[in-house]
Amino acid sequence: MSRTPNLSDRTGRPRRPESIRLHCNENPYGPPPGAVAAAEQELRSAGQSYPDSDCTQLRQRIAEFHDVRPDMVAVGNGADELVLLTAMAFLKPGTPVVLTDSTFPGYASAARSVGADIRTIPLADHAIPATALSSALTDEVALTYVCNPHNPTGSVLRPSEVLQILDRAEDRNVIPVFDEAYMEFAGPDHECALDAVRAGRRLLVLRTFSKAWGLAGLRVGYLIGHHSLVAEVLRARQPLPFSVNRLALRAAEAALDHPEHIDDVRARTAAARDLLCERLAALGVATTRSATNFVLARPPGNSNEIATRLVHEHDVHVRDLSMFGLPGHLRITVGTPEQVAALGDALESILPDSAARSDLSSGLGAPDGRIEVATRKPLDHINLFNGYVGATVVFALNELGAWPPLLSGVQRVDALAEKLGVERGKLLVLLRVAALLGHVELHSATAPADPGTGSTVALSPAGRELVRHRGFFTWGIGGYHQLLHGLADIALGKAAFGEDIPRDGAKVATGAGMVGSELMAPVEREVFADIDFDSVADLGCGDATRLIRMCSGSETRRGVGIDIDDGACEEAVKAVADSGLSHRVDIVRGDVLQHMGGRTFPGVELVTSFLMMHDLFEASGDPAGTMRTLRELFPDAKWFLIGDTVGQRWDDPAAELPIFSMEFELVHAFMDTPIATAQAYETAFAAADLRIHRREPFGAPSTWLWLLAAD
Repeated sequence: MSRTPNLSDRTGRPRRPESIRLHCNENPYGPPPGAVAAAEQELRSAGQSYPDSDCTQLRQRIAEFHDVRPDMVAVGNGADELVLLTAMAFLKPGTPVVLTDSTFPGYASAARSVGADIRTIPLADHAIPATALSSALTDEVALTYVCNPHNPTGSVLRPSEVLQILDRAEDRNVIPVFDEAYMEFAGPDHECALDAVRAGRRLLVLRTFSKAWGLAGLRVGYLIGHHSLVAEVLRARQPLPFSVNRLALRAAEAALDHPEHIDDVRARTAAARDLLCERLAALGVATTRSATNFVLARPPGNSNEIATRLVHEHDVHVRDLSMFGLPGHLRITVGTPEQVAALGDALESILPDSAARSDLSSGLGAPDGRIEVATRKPLDHINLFNGYVGATVVFALNELGAWPPLLSGVQRVDALAEKLGVERGKLLVLLRVAALLGHVELHSATAPADPGTGSTVALSPAGRELVRHRGFFTWGIGGYHQLLHGLADIALGKAAFGEDIPRDGAKVATGAGMVGSELMAPVEREVFADIDFDSVADLGCGDATRLIRMCSGSETRRGVGIDIDDGACEEAVKAVADSGLSHRVDIVRGDVLQHMGGRTFPGVELVTSFLMMHDLFEASGDPAGTMRTLRELFPDAKWFLIGDTVGQRWDDPAAELPIFSMEFELVHAFMDTPIATAQAYETAFAAADLRIHRREPFGAPSTWLWLLAAD
């Protein structure tokens, strides 16, 4: 479902027979046997006659195929026409319609054609956020288009999410239109919208013969829904009585004689999709899990340039997604295994060389043979399990705010519970576990009348050292607990990070801020003393702890914090306001790799980035290009201060396991974010004409702080 001309059309060159079309989500296996022959026979026997304007026979066949009544079916010239007809039937000038961002553009085009008020909500990790979409369905909204499976990201709603949207729509008298053009690829487990239609509920479901059925060239779409809604769509169609031609009608009817064709195409597509994702991963191209016959890919470098080069140099066509509001991404149709291999070969010749990719793959997620991991002194099963329990207790006590008062000295347990607003008995349990692990000292009063009353608690020497590192626990357990819980599901392919399994961006930011305050600040202060600056930009600012610290040291210094995570930005805005610096510090949500939507930041003298440059390097696949982009965004910067963690050395069996490093590399491996080598950083700095002025160990294991001069 796309009206954009393919790139080969724009070149002015005739398409060669060997062109590989992976940009329109066509089925490379074609239609079922008999469909083409039926169309040819129809042309020979009745090509001189108009088709049946009511599409009676095909509607009857579709109704039988899906176990509904014929008056619950409408047929159109592709699903595109039916999208337009639903807009014409149910929308008026000024009527609100709800869409998601970054979806099939035909919905907005149809709504604009009738003057409707288009309201959009953002995707959440490339998926439709069912709760947010449902909340947007207010009494004044007339219609919502829900693309499921979603084009162009390939995600699919769970049946419970479909029912959540439907329940809300019915409650607010909103008509939900579920566009299921790719549902045959997702399979029967996701077809609950049609079940709702059969149950008499008030919705419309769009399907097409263009995708899995392999009849894109003949343009046949259909709509199934409540009979009263279908009647309105058919009335809107009356000015176009012969929109579907005879050949298309007859071929679609013949296709329905072969339901086994869909099972075959689904299986072949799934196998080729696995091949495609494996090849892309080997090339350093990140992908989003797909339930369809296409894959959302984020290649290293400029996606539009890559798509253009694929056409001109290899005659391979993929879709750059800038038009969908997803710059930097490609949508790649799953072709045959031979087409997948050809695409992979073409991409390999275009993407950064393997040596550069090697420098970006040094952590635990590195390919087999890239790193060596020694078998160290074992952590026995008792300490292993109790360590897990202890880590969660450390995090819980931090969330309760227990550590700061304990740092100030001995506390009465009852007074501490009252101060924290915590049930005393539950606090006592946590403190007892901390005592068993050697981090606090508990002393009970003699024969207390009530257990816990009169008891005191103090940090042990080991506890005081532990508290200095509590930011790692907030970062790891608070920020990544769902990812750690879902490691097996991700490994099995049952779930994907960012789609099914999120991270808590606010906790990640808070934990990083705590580590910065406790462990990195002394090094940071020493390096800052080496330079003079009046304005600073902090990339990946998190909760703004470091930015606030930098700007608080001066009466006039101004700052801007940039982060891509909504939760982190919300925390940062609150923290800046609480510090009284809102008049001098701005927080901006944006993606520096996408050049901040064309925005630059002149006048900034110092650019800082702490513990997030690896994300930028991975996303671009071009560390040198990333650093050059930063120089363009901050044209007046004199200094760049970059702190980040590089791959740990795991080949020494005698070395103690450091805190942080193992989890850092584990979660990044499951997020498909490789860890770069120190050499990758310094090569990128040099390529962007940034001279290393200082290089210092930076608080956490395998973490460095580079002060770079823009000479």
